[in-house]
Amino acid sequence: MEKYILTDTVNGVHVSKDLQEVLTKAEDDVKNGRVAAIGKTFTELRNMLQEN
Repeated sequence: MEKYILTDTVNGVHVSKDLQEVLTKAEDDVKNGRVAAIGKTFTELRNMLQEN
């Protein structure tokens, strides 16, 4: 399996992360209720924008 690396600069510091690790942690966050699934997030955002 090919390995993909995400790179970015955060507060002037170069950061590299393994994409698979990032996705695994994100999936774990959703499963354990630490964040909402993206579909729910967009639905809530759409509803908020329609209220105004």
